[in-house]
Amino acid sequence: MKTLLTTLIVCLALLGAGAFAQPAAAKGTLIGPAQMRALLEDYLEDKRAFLPQGEVRIQSFDVRDAFTLPPGRVTHEIIPSDPQILTSRRFTFIFYVDGRIQHNQSYRVQLEAIAPVAVAAVDLSRGVMLTERDINFVEMDLARLRNPAFSAEDLVGKVLRRSMRLGDVLDRSFVEEPSLVRRGEVVTIIARRGALELNATGVARDEGKLGDTIRIRNSASQKEILCQVVAPATVRVEF
Repeated sequence: MKTLLTTLIVCLALLGAGAFAQPAAAKGTLIGPAQMRALLEDYLEDKRAFLPQGEVRIQSFDVRDAFTLPPGRVTHEIIPSDPQILTSRRFTFIFYVDGRIQHNQSYRVQLEAIAPVAVAAVDLSRGVMLTERDINFVEMDLARLRNPAFSAEDLVGKVLRRSMRLGDVLDRSFVEEPSLVRRGEVVTIIARRGALELNATGVARDEGKLGDTIRIRNSASQKEILCQVVAPATVRVEF
């Protein structure tokens, strides 16, 4: 009789423990530094089309403490402090459980993207037209640069707007298209109306790049007309 009673007590104790114990998943979701870093890496991969070319890496990520989300369906959102992403110094992580915000915190992050960019191969003066010999390529962190050039085609044939020293980064904003027409230059005027095309001669009253509209004095009539620059020393007008 004592043996049977002891067995019943043990069985009841086991059943009671099973009734009140919760499985690990029901206790919630633990989010630690490793999971946070993985989420940020996935985010950067998803946004690869919006990031500059080169290898994008997380240089530092100031997340130390873990936290636990309550049980339920977990989703998340990551918002950079700068729409450019690469220059963001903070990223906000928002975690939802069953559609409700449970964790909302900003973390300091430093990213880097390493890629070869164009630099001056020699000292260059303002106004010089760049050639391939003027350009070298050096690997740099793109997060510290504004608008670097990644290919010689971005620069060759364009004119420098400022002087550069050997090794300076050739930012694309530092160059411009060359002028195809100079002020006072004799130009060819292509006058069109439908299929009819006539040529005349004129003198440029302005300087102009490709596509610019400038004033031209017609040599025959001495009248000024507005024409579009289409080629070196050549302008076009519809009549």
